[in-house]
Amino acid sequence: MRRAALALVAAALACSHAEDRVKTASGSQASGSTEAAPQDPAAAGGKSERSGALTAKPRSKVGGEGTEHPPPGSPADVRTAAETPVAAPNEVPVLALPASQKPMVTVALRFTTGAVDDPKGQAGITSLAARVMSEGGTQSLDARSLLLALFPMATSIDARVDKELTTFSATVHRDNLEKLLPILLDVVAHPRWDPREFARLRDAAVIDVEKRLRQGDDENLGKEALGELLYRGHPYGRLTEGHVADLKALTLEDVKAHAAKVFTADRLTVGIAGGYPQGLPERVAAALAGLPTAGPDHAAIPQQQPHGPRYLLIEKQGDATAISCGFPWQLSHKDPDWAALSVARSAFGEHRQFNGRLMQRLREQRGLNYGDYAYIEHFQQQGGNAATAQLGRARHQQDFTVWLRPMQNENRLFALRAALHELSRSLDADPFADDEVRQTKGFLDGYLLLFDQTDARKLGYALDGDFLGQQDFLQKWRAAVREVSAADVNAAWKKWVKPDALECVLVGPGMDEAKRALLSDAETPMHYQKDAQGNVPEKPAALLEADRAVNRTPFGARGDQDVVIVPIEKIFE
Repeated sequence: MRRAALALVAAALACSHAEDRVKTASGSQASGSTEAAPQDPAAAGGKSERSGALTAKPRSKVGGEGTEHPPPGSPADVRTAAETPVAAPNEVPVLALPASQKPMVTVALRFTTGAVDDPKGQAGITSLAARVMSEGGTQSLDARSLLLALFPMATSIDARVDKELTTFSATVHRDNLEKLLPILLDVVAHPRWDPREFARLRDAAVIDVEKRLRQGDDENLGKEALGELLYRGHPYGRLTEGHVADLKALTLEDVKAHAAKVFTADRLTVGIAGGYPQGLPERVAAALAGLPTAGPDHAAIPQQQPHGPRYLLIEKQGDATAISCGFPWQLSHKDPDWAALSVARSAFGEHRQFNGRLMQRLREQRGLNYGDYAYIEHFQQQGGNAATAQLGRARHQQDFTVWLRPMQNENRLFALRAALHELSRSLDADPFADDEVRQTKGFLDGYLLLFDQTDARKLGYALDGDFLGQQDFLQKWRAAVREVSAADVNAAWKKWVKPDALECVLVGPGMDEAKRALLSDAETPMHYQKDAQGNVPEKPAALLEADRAVNRTPFGARGDQDVVIVPIEKIFE
């Protein structure tokens, strides 16, 4: 028992270390080549400890024979995508950050492949394929041997699948790099496709949707259901992890054939960061040049427009209700309004921060729930590290969302109304004041520095910027935030935010009653918490007047067809 406990502790430490790994995404055809040619046997085309099929001769180098390797971080050490010509045919593009003096190395294999590539009736096949590849073993190592090989290196191989991107990545101490590298490359180039592992992982994917998402995670259930609502009829319109019936129908041959089509050399970009040795980028790229050359054309990503229904009510028994609202828009990192909107968003509802209006007025003043936030691009709730969780999720279509964490059922419609009320007031009667903007800019000036504290995060942002066509996004964002004024912030907020376009998902019980209230705009009183004696403490008169104003805010439902009730067992089926 003691040995088992020690093993569990060691595994937990390994998982926490892996939290900081890159989870990036697809690549554009232009990318950066870096380091001088390696001076080891593999680079010379000779034998090495790596798998024979992966010991390929580099197709290109920076500098020629005898070129002196420049100091890490010098201008010659890395070329950005903008500075590097398009890769030659059959050559895999590389985006390598300047080598650092840190002991950790991150390798990311990013494909411009994602859930948008799932064929009709096979929702989740890309996610399942990536999972079988990364967890189901390689031709050299079965699944158990794969875990046993990675454990002493205190690392794991992560496969992150989003709408347009899939990234296989690992971060490891450079002393273990040569042990990890052939394993990581084999995961992509030579997966095992073990029938038993496929069955196990397919069943796990089904359980993840049926049990975890439907039954044990109302917050993410609401957020993912909102995603399908906003993007109905759009390539983004199916849960990335898949639908239950589709997953159950998938066969191993289906998944193998799909992987061969979408994990191809023309969709791959190699990302490297950390204290890596000379020649590593070229070695990795050359080793993967033998992947299938090309797959089908990339899915077109059309601009999505709000379409309704206004409300999707998911009937599910429980003591609380989770609420998510949003609408699609075309904001991008390159938009001149990005910095101003980021200040407005932070002042209105920064994720897990107390400076936002939503947090102050719904949680602090009224005690409605744990937190209330707003987002100007897709946000993924995953683990405790919000910055790392967003990497590898770059998208060409974005959305504005408001997230109200679960609250008592008796207050859910008041909370929804309060959020709509605050959003509407921020556009006219209660714009962001000069002091509010100044304080928010000061907060962001420091907060944004946390986003790329590690080499792995820096690589993630570089790869996402490469995919979206904007280099140095964080640096430009930080600089632009310092320059915006309160007038800029309010003008951008008013230009982009459209409360009437919001579509909302509520997850909780008693949805027939909720529908009647939404359609009739019935009063939804605020029920304040009682003290130990069963009395409600006296509230400030200004707060009670604000409550009355909240209750005058219309829900905006335009008829019976605008409020749809769905039983929980039908969601993601």
